[in-house]
Amino acid sequence: MSDKTKKESNKLKRYFDLEVLTSDTQPIIDSKIRKISKTMKAPGFRPGKVPIEIVKQNHGIDVESEAINEVINKKYSEAVKSQNYKPAGPPNIEPLSDGNNSVQSSEKLVFRAEIEVLPEIKIPDLKGLVVKKSVSEISKEDVEKTIERLQKQKMIYSEVEKGAKMQDRVSIDFLGKLDGKTFKGGQAQDVKYILGSGQMIPEFDELVVGMKKGENKIDAITFPSDYPAKELSGKVVEFDIKVKNVEEGRLPDIDENFAKEFGIEDGSLDKLEKEVEKNLNREVESRCSSRTNNSALEALLQASAFDIPEVMVKIESDRLAERTKATMKQQGMFADETNLPSDIFVERAKRRVKLGLLVNKVVEMNKLSPNEEQVSQIVKEMSGVYEDPEAFKKWFLQDPQRRTQAEAIALERNVASWVMSSAVIEVEKIDAAELLSDAAKGGEVSE
Repeated sequence: MSDKTKKESNKLKRYFDLEVLTSDTQPIIDSKIRKISKTMKAPGFRPGKVPIEIVKQNHGIDVESEAINEVINKKYSEAVKSQNYKPAGPPNIEPLSDGNNSVQSSEKLVFRAEIEVLPEIKIPDLKGLVVKKSVSEISKEDVEKTIERLQKQKMIYSEVEKGAKMQDRVSIDFLGKLDGKTFKGGQAQDVKYILGSGQMIPEFDELVVGMKKGENKIDAITFPSDYPAKELSGKVVEFDIKVKNVEEGRLPDIDENFAKEFGIEDGSLDKLEKEVEKNLNREVESRCSSRTNNSALEALLQASAFDIPEVMVKIESDRLAERTKATMKQQGMFADETNLPSDIFVERAKRRVKLGLLVNKVVEMNKLSPNEEQVSQIVKEMSGVYEDPEAFKKWFLQDPQRRTQAEAIALERNVASWVMSSAVIEVEKIDAAELLSDAAKGGEVSE
């Protein structure tokens, strides 16, 4: 093996050659052929009695390829260990070519391995970092607005004969055609939704507005140019719509029955307000903590400079693209037909990879891995919005993947706390309505 380290713009790349000799592969080939011969069946021969030459004729190429791969993997592992490399991802291994001069022979095959190694990470001086600590208070107005939203959730609908208007609930069948042809996701029956709720695009809602129960309409709309499904963006689509029902909504009275709908057994409106206020305080506290932690991680990120492995960025970009498509599919969008190249996620992926490397380094240096109590606290906070918190916690922790999510949040909290222990803290007061709006939109920790 010869080290072929190159000086390129990518300082993390390493190259080295792997030599595969016939003397390396032949024992493996012979062993595999003997194993196959014990069970191979062939016309005119009893099982296990097929001549070795016939076994080689049928399986020789595949067995040789497997043997070469085994030797390559073994020598790759040895090379990485001997050079003390820390690969950032899987290697790229190709047969070595030297122009017109072949470096391959019947006795020796040479492969060039290309890898990226993990970067050297230097943690910045925390005393120069500024972290914004978010604080907020719940007002009586916030409680009242929340109860109004709860009131809308319990909207009472009744059937009407007049034409549909925005905020009415309709039940429809529809069939869409693009250039005279149906398309996947363009047809549905018994779709019940509220006009103007955002479930359908505004242009489609406008077609339904004014239609009465039992009415049919064929009309066309132009999809927005920024519509996620590129095959539909900016295109004219004809829809055949049938309205099967129109219902008008009425807000329920805020009374004892209303309070009971939200778990207040005695129907006390005062208790309902106190319960809402408690839940809002918990949510605001959680969002403030999240924003503060994100500020600490962002300050650490911006103060750190090191090379980011391209292979890790590519893997993360692909993961983000697949996750986005899965989310689109869950929301009823045309994810299968949508061209969503991973390239559009590169900048976001770079940030996530850099932060991940940085956090792992800090955790390693300062022994900040989360303990069981911290993970349990994360899950406890998640369970607060469920009717049966204990059942949720048990369900959540049963799945290793879900548990990993909680561990990642706890780990980032530990790093954020470590940063804030030495950084300059600036208190930032945030309007509670803004925090609650962010909560409704969702979002990732440290995104």
